[in-house]
Amino acid sequence: MPELVINVSNIISSLCYTILKLEPYTICPFRCVYCYSRWYMKSPSRYVYPRPKALGMFREVILKIYRRSLKPIPFRLSTLVDPFPPHEQLYRVSENILRVALEYSYPLVINTKSIYFLHQPLKSYVEKLLDDRLTILQISISTLNNDITQVIEPRAPEAKKRLNAIKQLGSTDIPLVLRISPYIPYTSPTQSRDIEHLVYLARDLGFKHIIVEALRMETNNIRNLLEYLNITETEIDIDSYSLREVEGLKPLARISLHLLEKTYTMLSNELKKHGITFATCKEGLFDLHTASDCCGIYLLKEYIVRATLQDVYRYVTEMNINSHQELQNIEVVENLCKKYSRLCLDELHLYPKNISKTLRYHEKKMFKVLQNIDLLKHIAPHLAKEFIAT
Repeated sequence: MPELVINVSNIISSLCYTILKLEPYTICPFRCVYCYSRWYMKSPSRYVYPRPKALGMFREVILKIYRRSLKPIPFRLSTLVDPFPPHEQLYRVSENILRVALEYSYPLVINTKSIYFLHQPLKSYVEKLLDDRLTILQISISTLNNDITQVIEPRAPEAKKRLNAIKQLGSTDIPLVLRISPYIPYTSPTQSRDIEHLVYLARDLGFKHIIVEALRMETNNIRNLLEYLNITETEIDIDSYSLREVEGLKPLARISLHLLEKTYTMLSNELKKHGITFATCKEGLFDLHTASDCCGIYLLKEYIVRATLQDVYRYVTEMNINSHQELQNIEVVENLCKKYSRLCLDELHLYPKNISKTLRYHEKKMFKVLQNIDLLKHIAPHLAKEFIAT
């Protein structure tokens, strides 16, 4: 697995803007039952150890980008582990990453379930980065019900404590993003009254953007978890998430999109009333998105990101393209990258090789998905329907 770039895959390569990553620790101590890292780590450690290698490589890459006067591509801190475990007090890897980012005015996307970032000097670094719009702080919760939180995230802080933590950051006019991840119907806000409560809470706390990412797990495990949460198969349908079966890997399942769309539509519409943007994560439900990217990167001061299928969808709908064949023309990609200021094609070669090489592989994978209508139906259903309906 590349150190600084998420691995290439049909779904990640097609949908994700932030694929540069920093993993400051070997594992996460929160022991979430749905933990995604199990899919990617062949032999995960049992203990939390620091990974100073990530810091060194981060500094090396951003120095090259800085010296070449290139626009910065945001790094995600982090993807497979929480960046602020209690062990941060001892090892301070994330603290040093924040310090380097601040020193070179380099943008980060911070995703956490922790409240440890309130400890000094972490708090000062986070506040300075937020004030300068050099970072997005994504607070991740699944439910406001603490009894359920203790079941699915047994060692993480209570969701209410995570939300209350941002009150101590001193300002509400900062790039705050709420991630509802994983979204589990009937435990996450599902009914209209619960959605309204969540939206008012998000507004009052100063969140500018909300992301939802539905539960994905191994097929047997997802059914067992739903059963444990007293959610029956008559209430929730399960679809295959894996595009194909791979020997040695358990197939993954997800909550059925037709159920999610109904709830997501209510949430998206309610957020519009309060000027909060909305997006889904890795679900391709672009009709419901109200931001130019899914991560909330638009809240940053200066950045550039790769093109994804969300940009293709935006271009197709704005330019009234109704032929799937027309998207096979490379000029279409060039035009949409110029139109939306995305990084693609030859411009990728300008960046350091240890990130640009894998970025190019991601781009090639996205092009292959774009050419296959069956893959599009699974990965980006709202884009696929633009061509199926004609």
